Amino acid sequence: FAKRYGGEDEAYKMLSRGIKTFGDETKRKLAVQHTAERILRAAASDDPKFVASFGGYSVTVGRGNMFSQSFPFLMESVLKEPLKKLGVDLVVRNAAIGGIPSFPYGWCLSNLLGEDSDLVSWDYSMNEGNDATGLESYIRHALATLPKRPLFVVLDDKRNRMDLINKYVDLGILIDPVAIIRGDNVVDKKLLSRKEEELPEGLTRWNE
Repeated sequence: FAKRYGGEDEAYKMLSRGIKTFGDETKRKLAVQHTAERILRAAASDDPKFVASFGGYSVTVGRGNMFSQSFPFLMESVLKEPLKKLGVDLVVRNAAIGGIPSFPYGWCLSNLLGEDSDLVSWDYSMNEGNDATGLESYIRHALATLPKRPLFVVLDDKRNRMDLINKYVDLGILIDPVAIIRGDNVVDKKLLSRKEEELPEGLTRWNE
């Protein structure tokens, strides 16, 4: 990772900017512990699998690439073997469809993503404006209809939706949600201003 993105210092800063967790320091530590417990429960179950289910728009579908190259499956390629060493089979589902909003699809998560989902994700960053009502509906229906009360991963950085997630964390309703920030808000603009041949490998052809 460090080699691909400009050295250890820049790669760490990029990672810090790109992943957002919620709550105060105590709640953040609890979130890490809770996520670890999800994986351990999966390992101890009769069917030791961890199901990560993704919905969203064309970014999640992987438009412009092969479906197998979409980011949910790239995540699978990174985490599959480490989880296997813990006795857990990582199962990734990409149910994203270009142009569909989280409402009303967020009311049909058991059908769209599966009732056995341990992690659910939606991309709010492109087509849902600044409103948080779709996200709130998504959270409420997921918690009400999916038995495992899954880990939430959202692709977003809009203040209204981040504030909503923080509120649900403060109330103890969500424990370990994660937000993935859009790439344009993560990468150092000065780094991108370099000539193409001077860019780190992971940032080449950035605008294609």
